[in-house]
Order: sequence, then structure tokens, then C-alpha cells
Amino acid sequence: MTYPYPPPLLLTNGVIHTLDDAAPEAEALAIDRATGRILAVGTERDVRAAIGVFAQVERVDLRGQVVIPGLIDAHTHLLGTARDTAEIDLAGCADAAEAVARVAQRAATLPKGTWIRGRHWNQQFWPGRAFPTRAMLDAAVPEHPVALWAHSQHVMWVNSAALARAGISAQTPDPPGGVIGRDEQGELTGILYEMGATDLIDDAWESESDIEEAELASLERTLREMAARGLTGAHTMESGRSLQMMQRLHARGRLPLRVEYFLRVNQLDAAHAVGLESGFGDDWLRLAGIKIFADGALGTRTAAMLHPFEGEPGNTGILTTPADVMEARVKSAARGGLGVAIHAIGDRAVKVALNGIERALASGAPRRRFRLEHIQLATPSDIARMARLGVVGSVQPFHAVSDRDVADRLWGKRAARSYAYATLANQGVRLALGSDVPIETCDPWRIMHAAITRTDDATPDRPGWHPEQALSPAQALWGYTVGAAWAAGDEARLGRLAPGMLGDCLILPADPLQLPTRELPRMQPVAVIVGGQVMHGALH
Repeated sequence: MTYPYPPPLLLTNGVIHTLDDAAPEAEALAIDRATGRILAVGTERDVRAAIGVFAQVERVDLRGQVVIPGLIDAHTHLLGTARDTAEIDLAGCADAAEAVARVAQRAATLPKGTWIRGRHWNQQFWPGRAFPTRAMLDAAVPEHPVALWAHSQHVMWVNSAALARAGISAQTPDPPGGVIGRDEQGELTGILYEMGATDLIDDAWESESDIEEAELASLERTLREMAARGLTGAHTMESGRSLQMMQRLHARGRLPLRVEYFLRVNQLDAAHAVGLESGFGDDWLRLAGIKIFADGALGTRTAAMLHPFEGEPGNTGILTTPADVMEARVKSAARGGLGVAIHAIGDRAVKVALNGIERALASGAPRRRFRLEHIQLATPSDIARMARLGVVGSVQPFHAVSDRDVADRLWGKRAARSYAYATLANQGVRLALGSDVPIETCDPWRIMHAAITRTDDATPDRPGWHPEQALSPAQALWGYTVGAAWAAGDEARLGRLAPGMLGDCLILPADPLQLPTRELPRMQPVAVIVGGQVMHGALH
């Protein structure tokens, strides 16, 4: 019997970590490339017997190499990452003046009226740590609308031209889930806090710009770079424009990894109106649920806290979704068949998010896949409650090593129980690991290194930060495979190497469970396989 498509792929003579509790280790793996699913896993003899119906197979001698399930990044902003290379990089600016100078330099190359966008400024490293103002931008760039994301992507710095294009004036009320910065006289400062406010600028910009081939090419290039590091899937949380672009790439057969999409909560009613539920889509692009913001971020001091930030007696952050609204949105999403991801960084935000989930369930709302994103600080009782309610902990271990100094300064003694990954795991919370790219690296090997060592591989001599909260190599790998799949409701098709699962796997030159941890960041997959197709590297 012959077929018009490639024969099944048979991987043999290697070490195969299946991450399947029923059979954690195997000698051979067969993938049907017509369906993209795994045919058999086990001894070579058993696998060959299982695929005997096929007249031909493509046998790959692994020569002792290691196979693991494909890695899934559970928290990304894919379009934002693609745009990162096109926008002005303000990382490393010593002060606001240097950032303004970079913007002015770009403005000199563009026609008047053209939008200028940038990212990664961080006032935490500037003298006085004060937020910049629109007046600084107005003086240097008065005739271009300017929108500059802070490193956290929870604050945007804009000039008067951008405010005018978005229709924001001193009389504009704060939108739900956001704050428009004003001075003591009520005048606009040029700082917008949280998504509700920053969306006003983004919506104005997107309404004036069409999707272009260059933007699609940049997105595809970003996805392929991620695939090259071993990622076969990603959960992304962005605007409808992002989803539209993913659909265009998918229609062209140009998605190199699987994408799970989380709608923004302001699209919840629209999703209900057309009957969208989690799981809508196909094996390459599908809907996972909605995302709700409970608070802001640590570095911008907008994370919602039970007690004030150190040195700021009156500042407990911003609760971007009130408790009653949180409960109503969780209940509405669950009853409409949607999973719920809630951004919660501060301990007050975590509490409000869990209250919303618990009360929604108590009211009779169906149990969906609920997850908290980040969980950078939580009370011990709320960690226990997460486990009891079955709420997934979607965490980004690189935050722990990049935020450590800011956390120590702004949270004081509380920092000792922050980014508490080991506590979460030991309490029974399922962890899903991710990156939060473009805020941090999306390299899964660097992120797993951070999870295991609690330090940045760029500063290997620096002691691990609260090493008691480190994960084991096995826990870190589980969080990037089984845990990430579970977080999107994909546990029946992804995360493990078992018959009937999608054929996503990596061929590695060394065993990540045995490799000295210091060598983990340098891991380079020999081949990245998605649905039996080689997306990066080579089989022979």
C-alpha cells in the first residue's frame, strides 16, 4: 500500500522521555505524518508491530540522542514580540533625556504625522525613579504622535499629539481598567496606566494602519525563531489584530508552531454573541479563553497589594477589575464555555481573582480551565486555595531573576515569599511555565535554568535568589509540557508522547534531566518536529 503523503516517521535507538505517567520511558516512537498524530510508543519491537500495516516508514536512528515532548510557552505576546524589532528600543536608557533623544532621532527620518512607537524604558533605573512627562516629548517631537511602552507593558508614555489622535483630553474620564495620568492641576501628564487606558492609544494607532506584508513577515520570522529554540506551541494574549494576522499566516500554511489564543475581556460579550467557546479552531490555531486583568505590575508600583509598597504608605497599587466585576466576568465566561486567565501579580489581586472564581463556582457556574497569570506574591492561604480550586499557576520564572532587586526594594520582607514556585508546586498547584515575551526572553532553556537555579545565566556567579523556591529539572520540564497543555485544556492532545496525541517532539543532543544545569541555556535542538513535520533542524 502506498500513499500520496510521506510515510510514518519512526524514531528509534534513543532515550525517549514521554512525560506520560503510564509509560514514562520508551525506545521508539512512530508518528503518522498524514494525521500528525502519534501511532505508537514503546519498545522498537512493539512499535514496529503496531505500524506493520504501513508498507513504508522513514526510520531515524537517534544514535542515543534524547526525545522529549515539544515545549509550550504558556504566556506570550506574539505580535508584540514581532513588533519589538521594528519599534525603538529604549532599554538601557540612563534617563528620560536619552530616551527622548532616541525618539527625536527616529522622528527625523519620518514624515510629519507618522506614528512613532517604542518599548522597554524603565524609570526604575533612572535618577529619582520618577515617571517622565509628555512635555519632555512635546519639546523634541511635537509633530509626530509618540507612544512608548514601559518595560512592564503596563504603562505607556505619550506626547500631546498621540493624546489628541486618541481623543484623550483633560476632561476624559478614566476608562474601566485603566488610569489616565494627571498632575495636581488635573492636566494630563502623558502617562497612561494599565490596559484600559493604553488601549485608547493602541486602538487609535491600529485604526490608522493596515496589516502589511512586512508585519506578517516579521510575525512569521518571530515564530520561526521561537520554534528554533524548541517551542512547538504558545499561548498568546493580545488584540483581535493579532488573531487576524495569525489566521492569515495559518491560511498560507505558514504557522511553524501551534497557537492558543486568549481574547481580551472587552471581547467577552462579542464572543458570547457569536457562540465562541474554548477549543474553537483546529490543531494549529484555536481559542483557549479570555484574559482578565486584576492589577498592574511590580516595577510600575501598580500591582494590587494588601499592604502598601515599601516607602509609599499610601500606595497599594491599582485593582484594575473590582471584585464584583471580577466575579461577574468569571461567571459569564464560564457559563459561556470559555476558560479564564487572570493576570494577578500582587497579593490583593490574587485574592480578588480567587474570590471571583470561588464565588462563580459556588453560584453554579460550570468548572472551566481557570488560571492565574504571574502570581508574583500570594498569601499562603491563597496558594492553598488555588490547589483546592484546581486553579493553574501560569508563571514566568525569568521574572524572578530579573525582578529580584526591585522586589526586595518594593516589597521588603514580603519578597521572601514571592515568586514562590516550589511552594505552589508542593501545595499541589499545577504549574504552566512561560516567558511573557517580549518583556523577557522566550528562550525556554534559559527560563528553565532560571527556574532551577533562581539566577540569570548572564550572571552565573550571583547566588540564587531564595533558592528554596527553585523547581527541579523534572518539574520545570513538566511545566513546559504537560502543565502548559493542561493550562489551555489541551491535555488530551498535547504535552505527552502517547498514542493518539499530536506528534510534537524535540530531538536533543543531551538529556535535559541529566545535563549539568549551567549547560542548559546552551541547549540547541537537533530537530523540532510538529505533527511529524520538521520545523527546524534535520532528522539525519
